[in-house]
Amino acid sequence: MLSQGRAYLRHSVVQGQQLIRYVTNESGTWKRRYKRQTRVEIEEYWKEKLTEKWESREKFPTNEVKPKFYCLSMFPYPSGRLHMGHVRVYTISDTFAQFYRMNGYNVIHPMGWDAFGLPAENAARDRNLDPKEWTLSNIKYMKDQLKNLNLMFDWEREVSTCDPEYYKWTQFIFVKLFQAGLAYQKDALVNWDPVDQTVLADEQVDEDGRSWRSGAVVEQKYMKQWFLKSTEYSEQLLDSLSSIEEDYGVKAMQKNWIGEIDGCNFDFEVSVDNEILCTLPVFCPHPESVMNSSHIVIQSKFKGEIANVLDNHGKKSVADMISNSPCDKEILLHECTFKNPLSGDMLPIIISDQYETKFEKTPLILAIPEVDDIATAMANHYSFQHPNYPSTGSDILAKAKLLGIWNGKRCSSKLRDWLISRQRYWGTPIPIIHCQRHGAVAVPAEKLPVQLPEIKDVSIKPGQSPLDSVHEWVDTSCPKCGLPAKRETDTMDTFVDSSWYFLRYTDPLNTDVPFSRKIADQLMPVDLYIGGKEHAVLHLYFARFINHFLADQEYLRHKEPFKKLLSQGLIKGLTHQVKSTGKYISLDDVDKTAEVPVTKDGGELVEESFQKMSKSKFNGIDPEDFVKEWGISITRLYVLYAAAPFEDIHWNVKTDVIPGVMRLQLKLWTCVTKIIDARKGLHRDSIDNFKADIAFLRKVNNLNGAINKAIQDITGHYRNDCVLSAAITCLMVLGKILSNIPGNIITYSAEFERGLSAIIIMAAPMVPHFSSELWCGMQLMQYKLTEQVWESDVLAQPWPKPKPPLVRFEDYKIYVDGGFCVDLNLPAVVNDWCGMKRIVLGNRSVQKSLRNNEPAKFKVDEDGYEIHICTS
Repeated sequence: MLSQGRAYLRHSVVQGQQLIRYVTNESGTWKRRYKRQTRVEIEEYWKEKLTEKWESREKFPTNEVKPKFYCLSMFPYPSGRLHMGHVRVYTISDTFAQFYRMNGYNVIHPMGWDAFGLPAENAARDRNLDPKEWTLSNIKYMKDQLKNLNLMFDWEREVSTCDPEYYKWTQFIFVKLFQAGLAYQKDALVNWDPVDQTVLADEQVDEDGRSWRSGAVVEQKYMKQWFLKSTEYSEQLLDSLSSIEEDYGVKAMQKNWIGEIDGCNFDFEVSVDNEILCTLPVFCPHPESVMNSSHIVIQSKFKGEIANVLDNHGKKSVADMISNSPCDKEILLHECTFKNPLSGDMLPIIISDQYETKFEKTPLILAIPEVDDIATAMANHYSFQHPNYPSTGSDILAKAKLLGIWNGKRCSSKLRDWLISRQRYWGTPIPIIHCQRHGAVAVPAEKLPVQLPEIKDVSIKPGQSPLDSVHEWVDTSCPKCGLPAKRETDTMDTFVDSSWYFLRYTDPLNTDVPFSRKIADQLMPVDLYIGGKEHAVLHLYFARFINHFLADQEYLRHKEPFKKLLSQGLIKGLTHQVKSTGKYISLDDVDKTAEVPVTKDGGELVEESFQKMSKSKFNGIDPEDFVKEWGISITRLYVLYAAAPFEDIHWNVKTDVIPGVMRLQLKLWTCVTKIIDARKGLHRDSIDNFKADIAFLRKVNNLNGAINKAIQDITGHYRNDCVLSAAITCLMVLGKILSNIPGNIITYSAEFERGLSAIIIMAAPMVPHFSSELWCGMQLMQYKLTEQVWESDVLAQPWPKPKPPLVRFEDYKIYVDGGFCVDLNLPAVVNDWCGMKRIVLGNRSVQKSLRNNEPAKFKVDEDGYEIHICTS
């Protein structure tokens, strides 16, 4: 026997003492056939055991020797029930969290609730309930659902944005923004939903001008609103995108949203009839040439906004002139001017739409003929003077900053500041008190949180908040002078709540500050952030803005909150629409017996398509029903295997997805059964005396290569591209190879045991219940030949690593009587001359060259990989 074979087989042999079986069948026997009932019993048993183990683990681990991995999935709005989109995103995050735990990381995998918002307010109003009561009951139900799926979240880190202990710190952050000059209030033209009676962001209005939620035609009205100066961070946020790992277009979407950094805003004084009224920000595309400006352009679509400002300052006649100016004509205003704060020149005003394409979202633009063809044409047409001051570039900007007319930051003309006011009850109160003497005053930190009062009627009148009617709450005193004052009654956009929750997760019990800098610096940034692509612009932009601001305020070190983004696609269900009307109908109302689907009641043509799951489209799948039918393991494998995480899933159980993952389970079960049977009753002598010939070693080497490839590929999918569907395909390939391995290799080879152990371990993050049962089967196996931590469960095993082959094979040149005969692939180091000789002499080409002569000499040159055979 080859000595390498003997050493290989003796490696880590464990005596056949049977371990206590801690599985469904506690009798210590293995069920040979994997049936539906077996699957049910496995999951019932392991749901309890995995939960017990998880809840008894060390909470808030502080082992700084281990590397950390912050795995975050976007927290859900507590609507009342999980949908399949929730199941998908949280299965993905749970899988990655398990993978990194098994690779020796301190993993943080928290969960919480994006609990404020208009839907809860509307639902509570419709049911005559308190929004808090409605929300908390939904949280309880959905939390139970997540736990029933055995999703291993760090529930000790749980946060809810409607908890005063959370929104206290949302208000604290707002106050810091206010104190830094980044939160302000002004009149603004807003999208008003007349049904939901609230302001909507532009992104919440569809292409037909209707509210995304109520469906009502949105009205335009001017209201006093709170804004955050997110535009001041546009250049910083654009530049730092390079530190985020690329993820299927998310960075491109962020870049497109921010736009090109193409200028900055200067504050210009506005005068009517030589009376200074106020200052307004004017966008300057070429700030280094600001002194050479000739006039100001008011973009036509923003003329109402400027008119509203003038009206509020008592200049109604000029305001009316602006707002009533023809939309299709360019107008020169003689009654109103802007003062260039650097040159002192009084600049005339033109209402025009010539900049609409170039500067889509900028109300006021500084026209500089020296560097702008549009400005040149306008100035020439109206005979404006062309100033030509020496351009000093950086000196001009330094002067502008010194004068206080510029904040020192360049920005994008594509962005506008973040409007955060909402006229509704169920949201974080804006911590501002309005004083007649001091204006808007921030609530002192020691007085936070400003808690929501309990009210019975959350309905509101146009232009008001439900909080306006709670006089005992609204009426207060000024923190500065003590005089009677009024609380701000607008609440914050829920995007503010979700713009920092990942930071609170790091230190959720802190009552002194939002989070400890030491802890945040240790755990941040988020290593992997998983959520819907629909949030790849707004939420991610706002979260990045707040994180950059807090870093600038020295609350944490890392400016960029997310290291890697994984935006998963939608789950779409099969929908049925009546072709003539577009009406959605349920499958029960469709007749599919004809050549094309038609309605059962009228025979009208029905169109089928896959669309985002929705109750209104009758195409949803209840996760509880699916899990009840197929079990947790198949549900997890389905959502992981049906498509790559960033792709949409067309939900259809008739595809080969379920049969495919069931075949994988069956193969692995069969392989465990085979190795248990093969090792049963095996004596130590049979292992020691087994003669591993070259053919056996060649098969083992091939198996080793297949195992190594699977380990490398699967680990790469976990660590690098995050394509778990491809990782499952790799598991299937290895499973098929293992299921076709001959019996003697199963019995005597450590390599088969290694491969089977590896595939079970690598599947464990995806299907912990099933893998835990398979591992217990491996623990029952006698005479273990590999170095696994056999006394521990599968989730405690070290992650598999590739291993070098047992024997290195090389191509040998075979010579017969001095002449070249054939190339043969043989072990590089030969210790079994008889075995080697038998293989070589059995080769047909060698036999033909020997011509029935017996070889007199057989010499192996290991250095040159040559074998010389002589017949004399």
